[in-house]
Amino acid sequence: MPLQKKIYFIYSPCVEDQLDNVINHSLLAEAGIQVRKIKLANLSAIHIKDDLNHALVWIEQQDYPQVLLFADQNHMSLGFLPIEGDPPSQFYKCLDLPKDFNACLEIALHDEPLFIDIIVCNNEIVTNGVNLENQTTMTEFIGDSHEFTGLGKIRFQIKRFIHAFSLTPHPVTLITAKGKTVSTAITGMVLLDFHKSGLLTDLFIDSISLRDRRISVALFAPQSILSYLQLSSSLLLATQKKNLPQQLGYIRTAALNIKSPVETHFLVNNKPLTTHELCIEILSEGVKVNAGNKFRDSQHYADDKENVICEQLPQQDSRVKYLSAALPFFTHALESDFKDLFLALKENAKTTNTFVLLMILSALLATLGLFLNSPSVVIGAMVLAPLMSPIISSSMGLLRSDSDLSRRSFATLLTGMFIALSLSALMAFLLPFQEITNEIEGRLHPSTLDLLVAVLSGIAGAFANARENIAKSLPGVAIAVALVPPLCVSGIGIGWLNFNVFYGAMLLFLTNLTGIIMAAGVSFMAIGYAPFSRAKKGIAISVFMVAVISVPLILSFADMQKIAAVKKQLLRQSYTISGQTLQLRNIKVRLGRSLKISADLMSTHIPDNKELADFEQQLTQQLGQSVAIDFSVRLVTDNYFKQAP
Repeated sequence: MPLQKKIYFIYSPCVEDQLDNVINHSLLAEAGIQVRKIKLANLSAIHIKDDLNHALVWIEQQDYPQVLLFADQNHMSLGFLPIEGDPPSQFYKCLDLPKDFNACLEIALHDEPLFIDIIVCNNEIVTNGVNLENQTTMTEFIGDSHEFTGLGKIRFQIKRFIHAFSLTPHPVTLITAKGKTVSTAITGMVLLDFHKSGLLTDLFIDSISLRDRRISVALFAPQSILSYLQLSSSLLLATQKKNLPQQLGYIRTAALNIKSPVETHFLVNNKPLTTHELCIEILSEGVKVNAGNKFRDSQHYADDKENVICEQLPQQDSRVKYLSAALPFFTHALESDFKDLFLALKENAKTTNTFVLLMILSALLATLGLFLNSPSVVIGAMVLAPLMSPIISSSMGLLRSDSDLSRRSFATLLTGMFIALSLSALMAFLLPFQEITNEIEGRLHPSTLDLLVAVLSGIAGAFANARENIAKSLPGVAIAVALVPPLCVSGIGIGWLNFNVFYGAMLLFLTNLTGIIMAAGVSFMAIGYAPFSRAKKGIAISVFMVAVISVPLILSFADMQKIAAVKKQLLRQSYTISGQTLQLRNIKVRLGRSLKISADLMSTHIPDNKELADFEQQLTQQLGQSVAIDFSVRLVTDNYFKQAP
């Protein structure tokens, strides 16, 4: 149903030669609509009357602000028509207007135009958005979602990664229509009202409307390059859960004033604007327009409440001042951010009665568990052991060059070591046997794999101390790294006067110690508890300690590889000696001038000395070096070898 019998037709010079075709269009002719042509340049010649207050608008979209302002001032309703080759603005797409001319003309003649808000930024009507200039930071999230798929999304992510290292936060003061003031530092800002889709729009979809007399602005403030690069996945999860990620803020208000002490580069309608102050507001009236059905169904009047959700944005003066320079790679935590953690670490660095008691109990339990060959008792000792706390404290002390914290934590650590070594050495000396159980044997040959375990445990320990929500994982960290058992094995080596036992277990303990200190330090720096400029000395010291301890570990790992290669050659292979078939099981290998091979010898009879000597010679030829054997014979039937793979 057409709007009325008389309408204006506002057109640009670029379509003047096609004007007659449109005026004679069947939709106009059948409805008997009279058209009064008005050139865009002669817009002021329009006289609004009761029966002549609607206009078809066939102009380039860059000229939309001029017509919208005139319509707002003169209470005129508008229907927009597309020009072929003219890229659609955010305003046009938001109204859900089709690209097809005939379909768009039918909408433009609809008899029920809707009131929409007219948004003004620094006295310019907005039709193509407002945001910070060079805003690769938010492009993926504010654009239409379908624009970022497949290869295009991969290209964008590469571009975004490169762009991350040139991010510069802008210190700003945000003042809403009701006087709410927020001082912060942002790297991204976008007016959401014209966006139909995208992760940000989906996150705030319930409060964004062009018909609510409010503007909706999203603010983006990552506090490090790393947190910025994490945004894509966190924003996707937040959209699904309707939670606001830590890097985002949101303001819904009738007017927003953005002030900055430095010149800030914005884009208004895709045109650059450099200013100290940006004001975005709603015009007092608004304009009636004809829009598509999707717009009619989705845009409704909402409540008039002002929403300011900026808790996730940096607001402390020290934080804003810190972020006014180039964005750091790691988030920098201020003193106020980790005051509680620092106090806890200082407390953990003290040699308290509780620490001494737990150290005595864990050392006694671990030593008994080692002698009893009981993994469960040893694990219990790991959980009781309090050594992880002073080690984490020492890591923080080194990281922040805090000599007092480092000194206290190392003193507590040495006290714990002395207790464990003394008690285990005393028990080993007093007990009347010197048997190397499997629990003891397993801690005598550390390698780079043990260093990897220590590094992972150090990372977990740092995060468990820094994050209250995962602090309950600390017992798991203590079990994983197993600090007390190798100390006790070293003490057993002292009690037995066995240097090999002492050295192997002490090397494992020092591996755990240095690995945890280095990994925890790097983790604390990544979390932001010390800037790299302050942390580099402590990190260098811990890396040096790990480098020194890695030399024997690498040699040990090389030995492990040799032993594994020998076992692979011997396992599941059948040998024939004096016409009898033999196989080896449960093989153990010790390296030296001669390979010492201990194993179960599977045989149908008990071999004599000559057969054993021949077997030893055969193994020497197979492995290419001297071999000394120590076999336990296990008698089997011939069927055993037939069934063996």
